[in-house]
Amino acid sequence: MNVARGLERKLERLLEGVFGRVFSGKLHPSEIATRVAREADLARFDHASGPATANYITLTFHPKDISGETPELATSLTDSFADYVVEAGLRLIGPPHVTIKIDESVVPGQFLCHLEVAPGEQRPWARLTGPEGTYQIRPNRAIVGRTTDADVALQFDDVSREHALIWRSAGDTWIKDLGSSNGTTVDGTPLGAEPRAVDSGSSIKVSEHQFRFVEIADA
Repeated sequence: MNVARGLERKLERLLEGVFGRVFSGKLHPSEIATRVAREADLARFDHASGPATANYITLTFHPKDISGETPELATSLTDSFADYVVEAGLRLIGPPHVTIKIDESVVPGQFLCHLEVAPGEQRPWARLTGPEGTYQIRPNRAIVGRTTDADVALQFDDVSREHALIWRSAGDTWIKDLGSSNGTTVDGTPLGAEPRAVDSGSSIKVSEHQFRFVEIADA
């Protein structure tokens, strides 16, 4: 299934579960779900680490179309959007967030959906731990390298500026060497040109620096 279509179906099921408590008027769950999924897909852009998308979604409704409390719904929508980002293998510049607003200028029975890039620190979803320290992995599609601009900055002379890439996609975690001078190995096997799936607990060697890769539960 196309990941954008997967997001649409997930949102539709979520909205159907709360629709009677939160919404009124002419709006239908499928209409909202389809619009959010389409806008999230259209918001994709290219980042140095690969495909990325906007992380901040604002949904604005007319007061007549909202009849209940929205914080719990906004949290559930945020969680669904975060799942979509991981499944699609996308990068975010800041933490995922969905907010719901009320505005009388919006036409009843319609709504506004606005996506934007809002930079900010994200919660770590994994870490690299070794004798030389522990390094948090925060964004999906994290670049490991020597520069301070790297998402995982390993400031050792034998590490390349952009050495490796670690990301989650389609239910797995992947690692790829970015053409580094001294190579990357996973559980003793050197990486070639193709990405390789990596498990939590695996040993990753970046040049001569050994780490254990650990995914953080519920990140």
